[in-house]
Amino acid sequence: MTPEIGGPSRARRTTTWVALPLLALVALLAWGFATPVGSSPDDDFHLPSIWCGLGERDGLCEQGSEELTRLVPAAVAGEPCYARDAARDASCWSDSTELVETDRVNTVHLYPPVFYATMSAFASTDVETSVLLMRGFNALLFVGLVTGVAALVPRPLRRSAVLPFAVTAVPLGLFVVPSTNPSSWAYLAAGVTWLALYASTLVEGRRQIGLALLAVLAGFLGAGARGDAGVYACLAVGIVAILSLRRDRRLVVPAVAGAVIAAVGALFYLSSTQGGQVSGGFSDGPGGPPLGVWDTFRTVLEVPDLWIGAVGGWGLGWFDVPLPALVPVLVWAVLSAAVFLGLGKATPRTLVAAVVALGALWGMPTLLHQQSGVLPGSFVQPRYLLPVLVLLVGVLTVATARGKVEWTRAQGVTGAVALALAAAVALFTTIRRFTVGIETPVANLDGDPRWWWDVLAPTPLTVLVTGSLAALGVFLLAERLGRAVPTGERATDDEPRPRPTER
Repeated sequence: MTPEIGGPSRARRTTTWVALPLLALVALLAWGFATPVGSSPDDDFHLPSIWCGLGERDGLCEQGSEELTRLVPAAVAGEPCYARDAARDASCWSDSTELVETDRVNTVHLYPPVFYATMSAFASTDVETSVLLMRGFNALLFVGLVTGVAALVPRPLRRSAVLPFAVTAVPLGLFVVPSTNPSSWAYLAAGVTWLALYASTLVEGRRQIGLALLAVLAGFLGAGARGDAGVYACLAVGIVAILSLRRDRRLVVPAVAGAVIAAVGALFYLSSTQGGQVSGGFSDGPGGPPLGVWDTFRTVLEVPDLWIGAVGGWGLGWFDVPLPALVPVLVWAVLSAAVFLGLGKATPRTLVAAVVALGALWGMPTLLHQQSGVLPGSFVQPRYLLPVLVLLVGVLTVATARGKVEWTRAQGVTGAVALALAAAVALFTTIRRFTVGIETPVANLDGDPRWWWDVLAPTPLTVLVTGSLAALGVFLLAERLGRAVPTGERATDDEPRPRPTER
């Protein structure tokens, strides 16, 4: 592709990298305000586990009548009154701080403890404020780590810190990241761990050490949030090995970092009972025998429905926020376009790494369903696969010895507007579902909302407009990263050095 005349100047690039994280933070915070307490999937388990994440504390988490039960505020215990009923708004939710007993808590170490312990630092008797602080922290953590890896990687790889998230975030990623669900960290870790580790194989000195430490941190956060994220951490290390393995003394630091990430991932996976689900199926499943040959074949054919679910084909939250078909159609079109553009620049190593990621994206849910004795549609949720999806897109869009994935202005702007439109429709539908119910027509979200935050918060319409415009800005700036840079502006000493196998 011929570089555009008068391409982005250094000042323009600086403006882009300053505005991009700020707009991303605003967009994520808008989604954090869009839903009530308990709206994240399985929050009847995650919220009590958060309130008990730092052990027993008066008024927050106390010992129950049995060894494995705990007393927590009623506002965080049990399924919320509005769950699973899209027509019911969230006005029925109560902020009662009366302690009630629950066995839906992480006392049997179903999940690793790191996410719950961190979120527990924000827990208080003011449940609404606590949840908003947790959501804000996770949004800030996401933006901070992605910005950090973008700042440290060589210039040709900086787009790989943004683009995989940009094309996979709508709508599930936007919903999950600023939430109280451990999948927030799993998704973040998947996109950061592999890229930071891979970039560390291309540089030397303090930058290499910084990238290696960032990869270890991201891997620790992901594995410390979900047991299966420990598997994804090991997958990321394996993919980086495929892309980078060669005889080079510069690989000592990345090799040590990769070994640490794999060890941490394996440790958290093996120490959480959730980890056994990958090989043995869901313990709370129907308890029947594993699927036979024919049903396993059917499962293989149906697993891609989970991929569509990750881009809006399934409802958000407790699957009670059904989205218009426009959302998954637009997002899947852009995601597919990015993948196909990436295939045009793929090297043999890139293709092998992509096949490994695709195998995990297809094989892991197939194995889970087969061992659990259930067909797709039960137990395995799209959010479980979102980390692998961002990993696959990242591998296929990373700069290689054959060049960088690029597109024309028309292609990029069309994709950015499509993603922004999908995000706006998803945000509007989500706010409408919780404020008045999905079946209630509404033109003005500020007109007569039956539910909204009791704490100081922007109005529903303000959240919608601000979040939608911020998302549009993010996608337009991300699109700019995919355009060609004039040869004179390239930092040749910053380019990844091609390996002999990629020439």
